[in-house]
Amino acid sequence: MLYRPRLPDGQKAPMSWPIALFRLTNNICWPLDDNSSWMAVAFDRFCWCLAFVLFLITNDAEFRYLRVNINNLDEMLTGVPTYFVLIEIHLRAFQMGWKKAGFKRLLEKFYKEIYIEKSLHPEIYKNIKTQLKPIFVLSSFYFCALMSYFIMSTHMLVVGRRELMYKMITRFDYTPWWIYLLCTLSNVWIGLIVTTLMFGEATTLSTLIFHLNGRYQVMREKLMAKVEALLERKQTDVADQYGRVLVETLKENIALNIFAKEIQEEFSFRLFVMIAFMAASLCALGFKVYTSPMTSIGYIFWTIGKIQDIIAIGRMGTSVVTTTNQISSMYYESNWELIVYQSKDSKANARLMKLVQLAIATNSKPFSLTALNFFTISSPMALSILQGAFSYFTCLTSFR
Repeated sequence: MLYRPRLPDGQKAPMSWPIALFRLTNNICWPLDDNSSWMAVAFDRFCWCLAFVLFLITNDAEFRYLRVNINNLDEMLTGVPTYFVLIEIHLRAFQMGWKKAGFKRLLEKFYKEIYIEKSLHPEIYKNIKTQLKPIFVLSSFYFCALMSYFIMSTHMLVVGRRELMYKMITRFDYTPWWIYLLCTLSNVWIGLIVTTLMFGEATTLSTLIFHLNGRYQVMREKLMAKVEALLERKQTDVADQYGRVLVETLKENIALNIFAKEIQEEFSFRLFVMIAFMAASLCALGFKVYTSPMTSIGYIFWTIGKIQDIIAIGRMGTSVVTTTNQISSMYYESNWELIVYQSKDSKANARLMKLVQLAIATNSKPFSLTALNFFTISSPMALSILQGAFSYFTCLTSFR
């Protein structure tokens, strides 16, 4: 029922464990197969609506907890991190779930045209795997944070205390057994949606970007190899041959630039929401870890995951800027002057020079991933968020 990307040869595309877990446990966000029955589609929409309502109910209960404890800074900040992440994921998950078709089209195009296969480009594939390792680490920390909530909830149940997974004050009495069970199951489901989206979307975005960078690298290597082969032939019509190679490369270049813009369109809003909540969430998490580290195991995992998340996203944004910034230099450094020197056709040389100028102009501005054009995703942006979070943290500790 759930969509599974496929490679150009029809084989199932390999998926890293964060994306595979995201697909299997988060049907709110993950698209359905094209051949899904109407019952599967109806069930999918029902789950989306039910989860939306549960998020609203949980939001209200957590906000009531914050209002009741507004004069107790320690208690209030115990509930702030989960409340902030609930609002953040409410916006991100359901926007993504509402536009599943666009996400599926992006995945289809990625695995058919962009994905770097290990058998074809082993060195580039290995480099991509290395770049993705920090994302896998932060995924593990997010998963550990979720497990700590599950373990604590189970422990409370074993000792006879009927407490919910998160700091909440509901509008109704949840202590009757069947109501408590339903509330706990809804908490577990919300926890799965939140956690799998946080590491699943980060891994998906990073996979798209790093493979796109790899595809730019493949394009560069192919261009240089073809130019070298032309120079070795020592033919007089080499300028026209070079022009055909350049046109072919430009077409591939433009296709990659278009895919980069499609990534931007898909993730821009959700990146904006994530970054908007990042500093405040880190501040609240850091405060709880600082004030009561022994009772904040889940917050410790969560804090480390958040810090790694913003650093990894920043590095990813910087990498795509660096890669696309080198493309205009690639054309300038493609030995066109040797081609002109070897060619005897002045008109062909003039056409070639215009093509080189066009290629450089087409890539004069590097692509940068933005969050609704408010934030440019980069390492400096990540550093500024961490600095802002630390400033808020020191301010809170001075109030305590």
